[in-house]
Amino acid sequence: MEKNPRPVASDVCAKEVPGPAVTHEAPSAAGDRDYYHAPALYGITRMPNTWRVTLWRGGQRFLKSFAFSRYGGEAAARACAQAYRDEIVRDHLPPERSELAQKLRTTNKSGVSGVTFRLNAKGEIMSWHAITRVSADRLLTKSFGVGRYGAAQAECLAIAERAKQLEQMRGLRNVHPAEQGVRATAKEPNALKATASRSLRSLPEPIAVVEILRRNNSSGIPGVFCVKDADGQPRYWFAKTGGIGGKSKSEWFSVRTHGNEKARLLAIEARRTQLASKAQLQVVSSA
Repeated sequence: MEKNPRPVASDVCAKEVPGPAVTHEAPSAAGDRDYYHAPALYGITRMPNTWRVTLWRGGQRFLKSFAFSRYGGEAAARACAQAYRDEIVRDHLPPERSELAQKLRTTNKSGVSGVTFRLNAKGEIMSWHAITRVSADRLLTKSFGVGRYGAAQAECLAIAERAKQLEQMRGLRNVHPAEQGVRATAKEPNALKATASRSLRSLPEPIAVVEILRRNNSSGIPGVFCVKDADGQPRYWFAKTGGIGGKSKSEWFSVRTHGNEKARLLAIEARRTQLASKAQLQVVSSA
């Protein structure tokens, strides 16, 4: 006599079994570690001198960086990154849970997701089962015995039952709690006005790359540099602008020839001329 006899499946049984919410949901954090960052920084990573947004939707990656130097400092760059993240969350929804539930697992042997069978001691199929977790605390199961319905009909009934169970599965894949809040805000009346501070429409345009003051620039003017000699005295002033006809253009002005102040002013004027030439080329190429 067996100490723990194997339970025998009834011909037909349907029940709801509570269980942990692990199916088609985002993985839980280990311990107190927030795997997805805090809600405000969901999908956002702080890199050296920039905030980076990274989100995935259906195999497509949305990636964009917001440099402190281009967006008015670290706080402003973060606000822009959050606004961009929110736009992606609102415009690109995660897949339906029922859609994910229909993907076959590597352990599936029936050929239909959520449909399994049980074998007797001889290795013969004794029953077919439809199993679906429709919510965090509801697991639907229904069995069809081969002895009552026959092998073919029991399988068909299990497949049909699985389809009915999927109809009770609602909602989108739970990617992160922050996404639900963003999408809920977008559905409220006058949502754009209520979230103007977080909307891309209200944020300033990024500073043009040519207007960024580089770290090695001691002149205080983007694209204008001063070269000093070993004693720290100005030797040359020069203007440099990239992207003009696919090349960089530089113009040098000697302090010995023009004097320090005039050489500086000449470099500034040369920089303006270079930027105007670059802008004109961009207009022509986009026409």
